[in-house]
This record gives sequence, C-alpha cells and structure tokens, in this order.
Amino acid sequence: MSAIRDELARHIEQGVIPPFNYAYPSRSAYRPLNGTWNIRDIWAEDLKRHPVPELNLYLHVPFCRYKCGFCNLYTVISEDMDVYDAYMDALCTQIRDHTEIIQSRRLRTIYIGGGTPSLLSLRHFEKLFATLDEVYPNWRSTVEEVAIEATPDSIVKEPDTLGGLIAMGLTRANIGIQSLVPAEIREAGRGQANEQVIRKAIEITREKELPNLSTDLIMGFAGQTPESWRHSVDELAALAPETISTYFLTVRPDAWFSKTGAYQYMMSPDLYERYDYANATFREAGYVQESNVRYKKLGRGGYQQKVLTFHGVPLLGLGAGARSYTSSVDYMVGNVKPSLTEVADYITKAKNHELTPLTGFVLNDEEIVRKRLVLDSFDLDLGELNRFGYQEMAHLFEPVLEAAEEVGLIRRLPTNRIQLTPAGFKHRDTLSWMLFSENVINLDREYYAGLHKSNKRAQKHMGSEPISISGLKTAQA
Repeated sequence: MSAIRDELARHIEQGVIPPFNYAYPSRSAYRPLNGTWNIRDIWAEDLKRHPVPELNLYLHVPFCRYKCGFCNLYTVISEDMDVYDAYMDALCTQIRDHTEIIQSRRLRTIYIGGGTPSLLSLRHFEKLFATLDEVYPNWRSTVEEVAIEATPDSIVKEPDTLGGLIAMGLTRANIGIQSLVPAEIREAGRGQANEQVIRKAIEITREKELPNLSTDLIMGFAGQTPESWRHSVDELAALAPETISTYFLTVRPDAWFSKTGAYQYMMSPDLYERYDYANATFREAGYVQESNVRYKKLGRGGYQQKVLTFHGVPLLGLGAGARSYTSSVDYMVGNVKPSLTEVADYITKAKNHELTPLTGFVLNDEEIVRKRLVLDSFDLDLGELNRFGYQEMAHLFEPVLEAAEEVGLIRRLPTNRIQLTPAGFKHRDTLSWMLFSENVINLDREYYAGLHKSNKRAQKHMGSEPISISGLKTAQA
C-alpha cells in the first residue's frame, strides 16, 4: 500500500474535518497582482480556453445586520440606507463596465450573495434588474437560476421584497437557519433569527410561491448533541424545503469565533455519524444528494451556479469583496479583509471606472487541472482535462486518485470518468485537500499563520505555530 493511501485512510479513521472546498485556490492563497493583469486580458485569455463560452454572474452585497460567529466571508455591519443607495449605484456601474465580457458569453446563472442582500429595498433590486435588462436583454430566457441570499429575520421584516423579487425573476432563496434548536441558534450569534422567526420565514416563502427554498444546518456547534442534531434534521425534513445543505462547523482564524482562541481542523468521527443520520433521513424524505453538503428535491431543488462553477464554467464576481473565477486568473478588485473603509473605496472607484484586479492567483495548466479535480470529482470526465495537459501531468494526480479508489472513495468508469462513491461524498473535502498543490497549501498556511500571530488568546491556547489550521499535507507516492 502506498504512503498516500495510508495517509488518506488515516485521515478517514481519525475523522478529519477540513473546511468545505467551494473554491480552488482558496481566497487565502490570493496575493497582490501588482498591476500585472487587467480585467480585459484576464477574460480574453479565459475565452480562448472554453470552446463553449458561458458565464455565471455573482453580485456581492456585503452588508449584514449582525455577524455570525462562524462567518469569515466578506461582510460588514451596516443598515445605512444612504450607503445602500451609493453601493447599488456603484454595482450597476460596474455591471455596465463589464458589458462586453457578459455579452460575449451565454449567461447561465445569476446569484446575489452576501452579506445579506435581502436587507436592500425593492427599489434597489428594481435598479439592479433594469441594469441587467440593459446589458443582457434576454437574460430571463437564458439563465437557469436567479438566486439571492437572505436571513429569516430579513424575510419576516420585509416579505413584500421577496414577493417583488419573485415577480422580477427570482427562482431560489438561500435562507440560512443553521439549527432549529434555540440554544444552538444563540450560539451561532443569530438570536434575531429564532425558531419562530425561521418557521415564519419559511411560511412566507410558501405564500409567495418561491420555486426553490434553500436552507442549511451546521454540525458541531458547542453544546450540540446527537439528539439535538437529530431534532433539527427531523424538523427540517418535515418542513420540506426544495434544497438542504449540511455543513461541518469549521472555524477559521478570520471568523468571529476565532476570538475564543480555538480554531483548527476538527478530528471527530462522531460528527460523521451526524452526517450519516442526515444523509439517511433526507434520502428517506425523497431528497437526492447533489454534493457532499447538499440535498435536493429531484427536478425542483439544487444550486445550479455552484454546480456549473465546479464544472469549470467561469464566474464573474462583481461588488466589493466579490471573487471572479476564470481559467486564467482568479481575482478580487479589493483586498481579502472586509471593512467599511474598503467598501467606500469600492464605491468611489466604481463610480470613476477605476476598479482593477488587486489580489488574486494566476493559474497555470497544472492548477487548472487541480481546480477541476478538487471541485468536480463528484462526476468528472478526465478526458476533458487533456487540453490542459492532464496526460503529461498524470503522475501528479493519479497516485491520489488510485489511493482514493483503493479506500473506496471513487469509482472509475471505462470511459475515463471518475465518480465519488457514497463514502467519497462523505469524505470529499478530505480527498480534495489532498489534491491541493504544495504552493496553494503553503500560501494558505502563511495567510492563516499571520492571522494567528495577531491573536494573543489563540497563541496562549494553541501555541505560537499551531499545526492544524491549514492544508492537509499529502504524503509522497
């Protein structure tokens, strides 16, 4: 047996829980681009690599009413309507500045994320959708999904906003609930979204006939027990949203929970038992598994933008803190650390047409192949990767895939397609981390080690150089 196989088997036995891999390379691997790339060149290079030009559009609204303890996304606390007005003007200007890039591709999905974009007024969305009409007039015919991120309390407070969005073309709302146990909701820092508010929000989405309600639960909150987890799972299955996601709690050094001085990859086979319970319960309730974290009602639920992005369809991210994913450079027009000052800077630069990639990661052919392997191993034709030199670089990836096959995480079909097995879905993130390049792992470790050094409480509890806050290091074949 190979060293890689032993390493992978040990991670599974220990119940290692690395962060969910929804992007590769991770934001922590971004570094200053120092003016070496401009937006036009990035997207022109990407267009050369795709025989069928398509596009996902992500629009970021960073504002929140409160900060969830586990969140390390690009968010800022603000309910200032004047700031919202200026921000929407800036975002619409940025959309217009990308007209050529958008019009050169078939628009497949639109996702308004955050933050909590449902805090905005309906007039903000009317302006946004009018801008989309201007730039891509036929978008309602081509897009397969128009989605927004929301909190239960924002839906309850302004139900007419949701109704207006549905009338304008909204097909899915991601409403984060995390738990249906009051103590766990408070632990998450979401006291304004208690169980009654959650149930009322779901009721409103039904009254407004939202096509796809997407909700989530988190495994591993402090004080959560197997019994309380089963309660949340059973209650959510009974509420029957079209889409359900279940995440392991992972606390990164830039999340609010990190102030406790505790963040590292968990090792807990017990939490994988909670995964098993949710998996069995949702399947029995008629859901199918779309990814390691997501379940959907067949033909009605799902998260199309994420699926397409994993398949290699590029994503244009607009707004402060948004990331763009291409096959040439993944980039941001700002820095990775959110602040109201930076949001103000974004508004000014967007108005003056001065936005340019500041931080990012330049992808060579090896990293493009790794991106697809890390994200898309659920069902992947390896032959698609030959145009990026997969055959010539196979010695870099095949030892990991062979190890995964040996331990039962993947199966190979005669057509050179790999698919995750049920065990592979369960341990997908562990397998994905083993396909990271050493360069990305080192950049990730450097970034989070830097944050750790500024957290005195964490250094007291975890030491000056904790060993489990960044990438699983792959053994050599």
